[in-house]
Amino acid sequence: MKRLAVRLLSAFAAAAVACGCAYGQAPAGARAGREVAVTVDDLPATHGDLAKMREITSKLLGAFRRHNVPAVAFVNESRLYVRGEMDERTELLRSWLDAGHELGNHTFSHISIDRNPLAAYREDVIRGETVTRMLLAERGRKLRYFRHTQLRTGPNEEYRRGLSEFLAARGYTVAPVTVDNQEWVFAHAYARAAERGDAEMARRVSSEYLRYMEEVFDFFERLSADFLGYEVKQTLLLHANELNADHFDALAAVLERRGYSFVTLERALTDKAYALPEAQADTGLSWLHRWMLAKGLKMRPEPREPRWVTELFRAGQQN
Repeated sequence: MKRLAVRLLSAFAAAAVACGCAYGQAPAGARAGREVAVTVDDLPATHGDLAKMREITSKLLGAFRRHNVPAVAFVNESRLYVRGEMDERTELLRSWLDAGHELGNHTFSHISIDRNPLAAYREDVIRGETVTRMLLAERGRKLRYFRHTQLRTGPNEEYRRGLSEFLAARGYTVAPVTVDNQEWVFAHAYARAAERGDAEMARRVSSEYLRYMEEVFDFFERLSADFLGYEVKQTLLLHANELNADHFDALAAVLERRGYSFVTLERALTDKAYALPEAQADTGLSWLHRWMLAKGLKMRPEPREPRWVTELFRAGQQN
């Protein structure tokens, strides 16, 4: 029994070292009482055949259940329209609702805002409502959240204002993002490594992803405290991809060690900061930076992925 106790204590200490904290201590940067809402883009999944989409959905929902994450997941309905598979792909959306999460609109085709006039963008928003509204109505619920593609609100202020008025008239609340990040770059690199059967590269990418995401949270926590005087209830953007399906448990553990609890988007948006004026953005930006720009303040450079991850991403794009 004594030997067993020693082995257990050794294992616990090793785990503490692995997570970057000493026995009995929280990691640097941890603070109790932090809150974050998790949002997930590009449902039913960013890529893959039906079998892969099912795997991604199952893994994500399982990880969210284990960490008590109430997510809003944003749908591109064009991904449903595959001959012979629409019913099965629609069932994947139902599984999110069955698990207690909420669905939102991410446009029908993941339309590019800087390549289409406002009228075309509005049409794509309306096309993206059909199935999602039906699924929510089955449960007596309404479609209420919208997420801009690439977080771009318009190529100019007139476009942004016109789109904002259109969305409000249709009953939408825009889903902001304070913790903007390059997760999608890591995800592409991870998926290509998995496709090649390169387990070591996939492991290296996922390990770097977790390190990077902790750096990102540290950055936006500090930015929030400096700009607002306190830490905002954060909103996190992720995607329904293989990287998060395989490693959200580890990411959630990182955030929990930093003192976060997972809250609904509705609760996060009760933070007074989300009522601040925002600057027009023709590129994806954290809402913290949009609020700063609206006050005439300069942006701060955000953490970026290391060059070797960027090169993996670019190589994958060329294949």
